[in-house]
Amino acid sequence: MRILASFLLFSFLAVPAIGFAANEGQADLDKALELQLTARSFGDLEKIIELAENSLTKGLDKDNTEFAKQLLGATLFQHAKQLSDAIFEENPPSPRWAFIRKKALEDLERARKHDPKLPDTFLLIARLQAELPDGDDKAASEAIDEAVKILKAGNDNKRLSKALVLRAKMNKDEDAKFADFDAAAKADSTNFDALQARAILYIEKGDNEKATADLKAAVELQKDNHRALGALAEVMTNLKKYDEALKLCDDVIKLAPKDTLGYNLRARVKVLKDDLKGGIADLNEALKIDSTDVASLLMRSGLLAADGKPEEARADVEKALRLRPDVPQVILMRSRLAAQQGRMNDAISDIQLLLRSDPKNRDFRLQLAMYMQVDKRPRRAIEILNGLIEDDPSDADMLRTRGDALLSINKHAEAIADYEAALKLDPEDTGVLNNLAWVLATSETKEVRDADRSIKLGTKACELTKYEKPHILSTLASAYAEKGDFETAIKWSTKAVELGEGEVKEQLGKELEGYKMKKPWREAQNVEENPKPLDGKPNNDLET
Repeated sequence: MRILASFLLFSFLAVPAIGFAANEGQADLDKALELQLTARSFGDLEKIIELAENSLTKGLDKDNTEFAKQLLGATLFQHAKQLSDAIFEENPPSPRWAFIRKKALEDLERARKHDPKLPDTFLLIARLQAELPDGDDKAASEAIDEAVKILKAGNDNKRLSKALVLRAKMNKDEDAKFADFDAAAKADSTNFDALQARAILYIEKGDNEKATADLKAAVELQKDNHRALGALAEVMTNLKKYDEALKLCDDVIKLAPKDTLGYNLRARVKVLKDDLKGGIADLNEALKIDSTDVASLLMRSGLLAADGKPEEARADVEKALRLRPDVPQVILMRSRLAAQQGRMNDAISDIQLLLRSDPKNRDFRLQLAMYMQVDKRPRRAIEILNGLIEDDPSDADMLRTRGDALLSINKHAEAIADYEAALKLDPEDTGVLNNLAWVLATSETKEVRDADRSIKLGTKACELTKYEKPHILSTLASAYAEKGDFETAIKWSTKAVELGEGEVKEQLGKELEGYKMKKPWREAQNVEENPKPLDGKPNNDLET
């Protein structure tokens, strides 16, 4: 305000003194300007407004009329801004926010009439209309558009960038939202909010490389912003750069040791690196910080179940249900826990419950298809997957899951087609690599077997899993057996048996005995559809 006043004073003094005597409102304008230099209170601002209005009413020459209008517009904006601070700057906001907004908007409407080129006026109108309940969306949109227009014309890139971020947050159209965040980041490469928001949209689009570039730039701007570091850690995880992700998670925890974010992120990375107990330990720390953190409870429940601790897993789900029985992810975890315990009817019932309220949800439909497969209803699973793939033919998870279902009913050629399509989308999916290599080596249908390709795919899957997965080593062994190289088949099959446990070890042992007798492995599944009806009753096993 002082800078503006100084500028206006200079402009005023530059007007030839000979014209002052002819301006009857000059005395009031002089008083307004003098008060502007020392204004502190609402009363001061209101007195300036009164004096400026009086000067215009009494009459001024052309130059001073323009000056008075600018002074009046700027002061009305400042008055509205101080009023609005009670809403936007106080925590909690004033309970009289509705009345305050009304008075501030009245000031701003007067300000825009006197000075229609002041962008701050339009920015504040947009905020008051868009960020508070019962606002006028049309008025907000028109105001922010006008602010952007003025700032573009003035080549004020830093303020333009901030205005574009505000407009992007208001926009419901995803393409328009991205365009504004993109333009904001280009207008000012040091705008943290623009970079972070654009990165999030890049993540949603699956463009992790561009998201990484934006987040690294954002982190450089605010090295102590633990949430930006957390977002970068998540992108590194998506890119399977787990060591980098772990380091970033450590940094998040150092910056915000009382926030669950770093522990949750690090738990996820540890699990992806096959450190189940490390993941559980991090979630224990997160729940020490906040015992009501539902996300941590749900993640820990899944890990405890995988670690053979069903009762502890059940306790976490029960607590999550008491805290947030209305959250779909809680019902989803209850469903998964039921599936892990072999209660498929309960698991399916919960997913069907979720789908009743969100019938087009991709994740719920995929989960239902997978449950149908586990419950020996592969044809039902394929029906669901056909619809999902029709909606999005570029989803590798869907293609892999349908391939598995087709394999289970002895449709090997169709399964291979789905696996091949999935590999084009994600060439390093070890599950797809393994399953495709397996069917190419073991199918009873001679026309689909291809030993060389099976060896190539199986080797790649083993390399990606560091030759530590017994079922993938078993696949590589079957590929060499199909090739007729039983010496190499026995080598990899022996290692698979050494790493295997329980029933898996027993099955792997049978394969090894076959190779010792120089017999390639053959497998043909043809699962009969489970004839038991699904009762559709809600899962009451856990308290809600």
